[in-house]
Amino acid sequence: MKKPIIIQGAMEIEVEYLIKQIENIKKVNIQGYEFYEGTMNNYPIVISKTNCGEIEMSVATILGILKYNPIAIINQGTAGAHDLSLCQHDIVVGTSCININSFEAMAKEKGQGSNPLSWELKTFKDGIDELIEIPASEELIELANKVKHKYTNGKVVFGILGGGDGWNKEWDRIDWLNKNYHTLCEDMESIATYTICKKQNIPVIGIRVISNNERIKKQIYDKTIGLDSQKFAIELCKECIRSNK
Repeated sequence: MKKPIIIQGAMEIEVEYLIKQIENIKKVNIQGYEFYEGTMNNYPIVISKTNCGEIEMSVATILGILKYNPIAIINQGTAGAHDLSLCQHDIVVGTSCININSFEAMAKEKGQGSNPLSWELKTFKDGIDELIEIPASEELIELANKVKHKYTNGKVVFGILGGGDGWNKEWDRIDWLNKNYHTLCEDMESIATYTICKKQNIPVIGIRVISNNERIKKQIYDKTIGLDSQKFAIELCKECIRSNK
């Protein structure tokens, strides 16, 4: 039995196109989480509707790994841009991911207020006093590079994803993250998948389409743009299948 590829999406609107692309579909409920088993080009595929946020994504990812022992996980969905050059419909391929909401705030006395621009991002792990950048699978990055020319709704860039439970809307905070940690965009799920896959030695990659750029006022959040990341993920999945035949 071949190991399947799992493709994740947090919301219904981020998986509905994916579900329509697989054959022999079977919906499975595992501990309250939805999985859709099927095939693509006679290869096993599992679509995982994870729900939003780090905790939900963590549970869904662990359940998916335990049940299906996948050959790879493609985490995809929408993201808010950090880089000023990114616009709606642009695709970010996550060569790595960092937790943008894992930070140490500098000590301040009563009445001194708060300054998020002085916070330092850190990975809270025994013996670690720095921010760990979790890499994506090099093979999956290469495959994404092979299919990027097929995407025509915007540009495709490769770089660092920022993940964490939060929604940054402050211009200066977003600029600070972009300049100091080189994040191209942010979402609420990718860091969970990257972290768990690294621990379990599962090849992983994140595909994020820009749904809005808070630094460009005319670009308000549009969740329907998630269709684009699903289409890119399908092309990547097909290339992954070809490489494993």
